[in-house]
Parts: sequence; C-alpha cells; structure tokens
Amino acid sequence: MDFRKEIEFNGSLEDVFALFCDTNFRERVAADAGAESWEIDLAPTGDDGVIATMITKRNASELPAAARKIIGKQLTINQVETWTSPVGGTLEVTIPGAPGHIKGTVALAEREGLTVQTVTADIKVRVPLIGKQFEKLIGQILGNILKLQGRIANEDLAD
Repeated sequence: MDFRKEIEFNGSLEDVFALFCDTNFRERVAADAGAESWEIDLAPTGDDGVIATMITKRNASELPAAARKIIGKQLTINQVETWTSPVGGTLEVTIPGAPGHIKGTVALAEREGLTVQTVTADIKVRVPLIGKQFEKLIGQILGNILKLQGRIANEDLAD
C-alpha cells in the first residue's frame, strides 16, 4: 500500500531537525502515542545526518483480534530513520513476528514560512486474505503518530 503524509511545523528546518535529534522529544512522542516502554538511540553520522532508532512496546489489546493472533499481546515497533542530511533520508519500520514492513523516505523542506515533513512509504503485510486490511490499519497508526509528532513539535517550537 502506498502511504504519503505531510506534516507542517511552525519553525525553521534547522529547529525541526534539531527536535528530531532530541531524545527527550522522541521519548515524549513515544509516551503520548501510548508506548509502555521505549528505547531511543540517536547516533550522529558525522556528515550532518543522524540514525534515529526507536523501539517501542505497548499493549496490543486495542488492535483487532486477527492482528493480536499474529503479533501476540504486546506490540513492538522497531523504527529506524536514517537521515543522511537535515533535509532527508530513509524510514524503515518492522514489527517482530509480523510478516511485513514499512519502507520509505522522510524529507524536510521549507515552504511559505513553515517546515514541511513529507513521509512517503510502501506498507507491505504478507498475510493471505487480510493483508490489505492490516496495511490500512498500519497506515492509520503511522499517520496518527506523525500527527502526534507534529503537535508535540509545534508546542515545543512555540515556546
């Protein structure tokens, strides 16, 4: 399934990218998204980039029963953003035990006094008969997390 989402930030590209490189910011997004535990690793690459690895765990009880049969009682999400520069990079999300992935790109650009994050990805779930339903569910979850990230970032940028 093709996924594309744009989030607007009320700050400069440099300020938005600095937030994406801030452990406290990433932890607040994880907590507000309902994660019960998380591990955040932000590793500068030495060329103005960063590899942001987030592993979050949460109760899977709010997921449909068919999804819980595949992933179990706990939903673990492994997300890696490899920012090759402050303006873009790649995104990869996996769920251990689930037959699928999200792979795509992340980009930041200044537009009309705002910074816009564009996430473009391919969501694949290889489960006969219900894979497309899971892809749609995962797309909704990813979209909600991106909106939440935008809200928290804009609160920080307003301070």
